[in-house]
Amino acid sequence: MGTTLSVLASVAVLRSTVKEFVPPEIRTYLLELSRRFSSEIVLVVPESHEGSTNHLHKALATYLGSAAVSDPGAPPRRLTVGKSETMKVLTFGLDRNSEIVDRFDGIPMKWAYFTETNTAIHFELKWYELRVHRKHGELVTARYFTHILETAKKIRDRSRVVKFFTTRSGRDGWSTKGMNLEHPMTFETLAMDGDLKHEVIEDLDSFMGGRDYYKKIGKVWKRGYLLYGPPGTGKSSLIAAIANYLNFDIYNLNLSVVNSDSSLEYLLLHMSNRSILVVEDIDCSLMLQNRQAVDHQQRPVQDQNLPTAQILPTAQIQVPIRPNQVTLSGLLNAIDGLLSCCGDERIVVFTTNYKDRIDPALLRAGRMDMHIHLTYCTFSTFKQLALNYLDIGDHKLFGQVQRLISEVEVSPAEVAGELMKDRDPSSSLECLIRFLESKKAEVKPSSPEDVISDGENCKPEQNDGRKDEKAVCKPLEVGGYRIKEELSSTLGSILSEHGDIVANCTLQSPECRALFLELVCEIFQKLQALKETRLTLAELNSMAKSVRDLESLKLEVGWLLGSLDEVTPVLNGREAMPMP
Repeated sequence: MGTTLSVLASVAVLRSTVKEFVPPEIRTYLLELSRRFSSEIVLVVPESHEGSTNHLHKALATYLGSAAVSDPGAPPRRLTVGKSETMKVLTFGLDRNSEIVDRFDGIPMKWAYFTETNTAIHFELKWYELRVHRKHGELVTARYFTHILETAKKIRDRSRVVKFFTTRSGRDGWSTKGMNLEHPMTFETLAMDGDLKHEVIEDLDSFMGGRDYYKKIGKVWKRGYLLYGPPGTGKSSLIAAIANYLNFDIYNLNLSVVNSDSSLEYLLLHMSNRSILVVEDIDCSLMLQNRQAVDHQQRPVQDQNLPTAQILPTAQIQVPIRPNQVTLSGLLNAIDGLLSCCGDERIVVFTTNYKDRIDPALLRAGRMDMHIHLTYCTFSTFKQLALNYLDIGDHKLFGQVQRLISEVEVSPAEVAGELMKDRDPSSSLECLIRFLESKKAEVKPSSPEDVISDGENCKPEQNDGRKDEKAVCKPLEVGGYRIKEELSSTLGSILSEHGDIVANCTLQSPECRALFLELVCEIFQKLQALKETRLTLAELNSMAKSVRDLESLKLEVGWLLGSLDEVTPVLNGREAMPMP
């Protein structure tokens, strides 16, 4: 040990003596002379290049730091270590004046990291030097540097913190910094049918490894997924699992606060790469205008130049479509037009409880490439939940649970809620079985007495040959729409006077149209009963807003809006006064 220290001390003295007595010009000449006869070339990678950040220098910090830690046979070396807010794990790098040998295709690549402080301007210069045999120069420039850039990117992408961004309003853009997505859901813990889960993972892996393929066929490197199924079947959990699996940021797009197509374009242009655009409940988050609607189909409204009390017939009044909303055409262009080219490695996810309510143009391949149906809880899903919540893979009660799940429609969220009530497996499963049996008891088979007609709305339910005291009331069918009995006569009058006011509605579902008709009838009944009812100005304004929302869905309710406009001035300034 003493001999080694003596040698090191001698070398240090010799280096200081050379620096003191040998002029810098001679030292430089000797260094250049030694390099001229050397078989190695030296490549310098400075921190900045042509006045901007050198991305190769930044990649080397990540690449060499990772190589230094992962090489178990390497000799001890000085490393820097730290952690930033954007990374999940510790990051390592070479300390100044440190060296490391990296092997690429079996060829040693000798790296060294240097820093030097310019005392005159108080600026620190940083650079990496690569020494390699001259015959490998073309290999380094053609393949090795590309390998460094790609590997460093993969390391950063794998280690960075996933962010969650939300829309604020209109052109205000996304939330400034985003929140760290700390959702613990992964594909290992996701309660989902095993075969479907495997299919989704395979599709994601294929997408992530398909960059060159997408470029070859001339398509933007993006993928679209439609998640549909009943509430509580795990749509949001699947999105979180995808984000954690790919380490992609999530941009949650609330279309109701985006007031135009141009605002939507602004938002999409300010998304980062490696991100997921999520539009939840696409069927009801925003009522999109059909791009194929003919120009002459316009909605009725009261003419502003007529007296307040005068209401024109529907056929004589027109109004242009309100501009403050996103159109179907705008959304299609955003996710599949030229705008979609302004980004890479992106996923678009739509969720809905009712797939049949979505315009077919949104569902075609290239927009929604994979349709994922999340169903009620299956036995495979239950087993995953039991493993997550109770740490069991099998139990004597599993057979009973399997039988009941096959007979009852229950969501995974409901099953999870029951399993959380008790940590003891037997007690928890018994609780779940009681819950499933109660759900099964609620589902009663239909009998001939339950079948009703327009002339007979209520039939007493039979129970062991005796009439139940409580009658089972069913909705009536009026004009082809099934609505509440108490609204049937009102709807008949409206349809008789104004025709089918939902004929041009943007939503095609009969059930959804019936709900809108019920709302129209309720508002109409309130207006008819104004002489006996005390209404406030706020209540009337709320009713008017509801009618305008119905107008945006292309319901022909201009006559109803006109009636509200006629009544409102009477109450203005005399709120809560009864009508004369």
